[in-house]
Amino acid sequence: MSARAPTISAVDVALLRTVARARSVVAASRQVGISRDRATYRIARLERAFGGPVIASVRGGRGHGGSHLTALGDRIVREGFDAVELLNARPVAPLFPANVVRGVYRIGPPPEVVLPGGDRWRVAFAAEDGEPVAAHLDPEAILVARRRFPSSARNVVRGRVARLDPGPGGPGSTIAVAVGGQRLRVAITPEAVRQLRLARGATVWLYVKATSLRRVARAGRAPTPGSRPS
Repeated sequence: MSARAPTISAVDVALLRTVARARSVVAASRQVGISRDRATYRIARLERAFGGPVIASVRGGRGHGGSHLTALGDRIVREGFDAVELLNARPVAPLFPANVVRGVYRIGPPPEVVLPGGDRWRVAFAAEDGEPVAAHLDPEAILVARRRFPSSARNVVRGRVARLDPGPGGPGSTIAVAVGGQRLRVAITPEAVRQLRLARGATVWLYVKATSLRRVARAGRAPTPGSRPS
């Protein structure tokens, strides 16, 4: 596996392929299930990683504008990320520390992971009832809002902004959100930080799909829900 692999996700692959088909970043972001800002952030990160543009956009004109893959973007889609040399690439921002929740699996329905403090996260993976499990939550799979609204997300949790970190030389930022007894890292664009008026101490709602919580290596023994660590 290349050093690039942890930075590039299946969502990036799907986004490029969908742009090639839909010829629109906005339409592609909707089909992939992410916001336009998040799609723009991912595209910029790819271009920094590969040292060149992967998507070209045309405004207006006879064809009413649109977006298409560049030769680099097309090659990435056809031959894979590892087929492209990093001759002119610049380092991408380091990955965020993993968001790992540990608890006891309950079959349900719905299936969920019960944390020691009693918090519950709905999940889509299978395990044995009562089995200690650990699940990773991608910082880019979390939607942040300042209020509750109708959503298909199976997890809607209230939190408080504990810290804001601007992206080092890039288009992205991260925030640390305190949820129960844990801090979760959330990827977000500076524009969204301004629009949501996020600041330390602000109350936010996090929206997370059950499929975004992916099981990781065996968790070992997890404390019984409601018990206190020794």
